[in-house]
Amino acid sequence: MSYNLAELESLSEEERKIALEILEQFSKNGNSELYNNILYKDYEEIPVDIETFMKDPIYLGKGLTDEEGKFTIFPYWEKVLKQIFPNNIDTDYRTAVFSGAIGLGKSTIAVIGILYQLYRMLCLKDPYLYYGLQPIDLITFAFMNITIDAAEGVAWNKAQQLLQSSPWFMSKGTVSGTSNPTWKPPKGIELIAGSLQRHIIGRALFSCFFDEISFQPNQDIDKQKQKAKTLISTATARMQSRFMKGEKDPTLLFMASSKRTEQSFLETYIENKKKNESKTTIVVDEPQWVIRTDKDSPNKFKVAIGNKFLNSEVLPLNITNEQIRELKNRGYKIIDVPMGYYEQFIDDIDIALTDIAGISTTNVTKYISGGRFQDIKNPNLKNPFKSDIIEVGNGDNVQYYDYFDLSKIDPILKSRPLFIHLDMSLSGDKTGIAGTWIKGKKPHQPGTPETNELFYTVAFAVSVKAPKGYQISLEKNRNFIYWLKEQGFNIKGISSDTYQSADTGQQLLARGFKYEIISVDRVDSDHICKPYQYIKNTVYEKRIETFDSELMTEEFLGLERNNNTGKIDHPDGGASGS
Repeated sequence: MSYNLAELESLSEEERKIALEILEQFSKNGNSELYNNILYKDYEEIPVDIETFMKDPIYLGKGLTDEEGKFTIFPYWEKVLKQIFPNNIDTDYRTAVFSGAIGLGKSTIAVIGILYQLYRMLCLKDPYLYYGLQPIDLITFAFMNITIDAAEGVAWNKAQQLLQSSPWFMSKGTVSGTSNPTWKPPKGIELIAGSLQRHIIGRALFSCFFDEISFQPNQDIDKQKQKAKTLISTATARMQSRFMKGEKDPTLLFMASSKRTEQSFLETYIENKKKNESKTTIVVDEPQWVIRTDKDSPNKFKVAIGNKFLNSEVLPLNITNEQIRELKNRGYKIIDVPMGYYEQFIDDIDIALTDIAGISTTNVTKYISGGRFQDIKNPNLKNPFKSDIIEVGNGDNVQYYDYFDLSKIDPILKSRPLFIHLDMSLSGDKTGIAGTWIKGKKPHQPGTPETNELFYTVAFAVSVKAPKGYQISLEKNRNFIYWLKEQGFNIKGISSDTYQSADTGQQLLARGFKYEIISVDRVDSDHICKPYQYIKNTVYEKRIETFDSELMTEEFLGLERNNNTGKIDHPDGGASGS
């Protein structure tokens, strides 16, 4: 064993004697009883390492093992926790940031880390004496979120479940309450859930978990970011002021959030830490298939990751290396994704990127690729309306069909099922009317399996503008539909948005038409707008064809998706105000 003589000579005679004895014991036995006595003199119980803490049923093993006896923590996370806690008393990082895809157990890992910090503190004889705190201080372990309801949600409940399933913790603390039993620690230590600065001010904050800290959907991003920044700054200040001695700081701050957008708090935080090459922050930012290896597959498809100027794209399965190089030169980043995720990426690439690949998108993204929309244009099709925009109101004798050229209608298509949608208005915005035929099954492509999926053809599309001083005529909207029926069109269904829908719906139903309201302003709980998602899929899968129309092109390519709310709309002013 080699000695560092310079360090030995800097010690006092008594210290040098002890150090040499420790080294001698290590040299002979591989360990030193004297060293352990010094190291653990402040402990009433020697802490176990993080792996034992997770797996041993005395500690958290019961709560982290399923009914079949299988340990439920992914091996990837075991390695991360061992990095953070390299031995039974040291912590190598001050901050742990868990981001990336959903469904990876980020909150559970942070909870385990918090409870391990709590466990090691409870092993001390006197935590207050050990850390030089006053009896009036309150050593705190906190579970924080943007709202108090969220703070008292998943992470807090998970912590309580693990604590109350642990014989070790149950032997140390007490449980109070009947409807919502809560485990409370001894030795002047507390567990709290909070969402505001005042929840942690005045406390000796030792370990803290900020869950889903980026921001909440449908909220003002800037305000949420500022609140998150203030909470983090307050927590960090409380931790350093009470526990940091010189360069040593035993505290640990956890942050976790699934991906939202590039503007979220956590994205900015991670970027700054990477830029500054922080040595005290560990960042986990991975897609599902890296952490959950059961989701991985040797078969991959390629996705081109864009930016605020380039739409992200699922690339064709037969794309060439030359085409990939061209995309990279244009500024795209190319990733390989396991084939099991293919359908989800096709359905909604923005959601798949954030939830599955763990890649943030811009806050607002273009919804439909210009290249994909160009691919569905059929030069042999013509819009039977003589102009994309017609000027007809309630104060003239003109009807919409006066602008309609029946000679441009294919007689074969005329008999196919036709569906019509009206996006109605009275004044200001234009009224949009479009019709689509079900042409039949999607044409078979050589080398691909047969499919029963439907193929569509756009029959017509027009924007109706009211003359100055007049309004759109709701009666003329209906007259146009009646006229199409008289001309032999096979109208199978009519839909409209909610605006002015009551009278229109009643009149059409009275004439024997099938009518329903389809709102494209609503999104479901997964932030998906089903009508827009369906039309996007038909475009990307080339199951629809259309004539070339400048206005319709503007309408499609002008659509933007807000990745916070899932809402799809045109920017203020719309496409030509329609």
